[in-house]
Amino acid sequence: MAAVAAVAATGISRPAALAALGSIALSLTGSLAGCGDGGGPSTPSPSPRSELRAYVAQVEPIRLGVNRLLDRADPILSAYADHRLSPQQAHRRMNALEHRFAAYTVRMAGLRPVPAHLGAANRAYAHTYVLEDAYLSALAAAVPERDFEDLPDTQDHQRAAIIAWRTRLRVIARRLGVSLPSDLQVAGRGEIAPSPVGS
Repeated sequence: MAAVAAVAATGISRPAALAALGSIALSLTGSLAGCGDGGGPSTPSPSPRSELRAYVAQVEPIRLGVNRLLDRADPILSAYADHRLSPQQAHRRMNALEHRFAAYTVRMAGLRPVPAHLGAANRAYAHTYVLEDAYLSALAAAVPERDFEDLPDTQDHQRAAIIAWRTRLRVIARRLGVSLPSDLQVAGRGEIAPSPVGS
């Protein structure tokens, strides 16, 4: 307030003095924004290696969780085929499995950040989760009537996208000197979608 009084003593009105001091304060704040403790420069971008490691650390729990979940489909379908589960029981269990898979699909679709050099491969890989979710949904709906004729057949498309993603990931990891989980090499091999009659 002493500063306002000092400026006002020069003949400037009090509102004008307040406005002048406010303007000075704003300009000082702006000039100091890049210095010291207050809002310094933006943090440096992560290196390509750390970006790739962070991406793999996000993908692995999703990928491994999906693998474990899909391993539970065959026992349900086998028990149903052998009449150890009723149509209603099998339908409920497959429906529950599909709902859990849908949660992984959302997680994969929302995964951020994705390294720029993996963008297209990651989008194609994430889309395989959508295709698998659609298959599981159709499979659960078909169980009560054992009407498996019209199940979507996207296994070849999914397998190609998964192998392309895995290959791109390995090429980039090798170039950057980043180690990948050893079990990643099996991604895209073996059964992609559970068989309606179990294993």
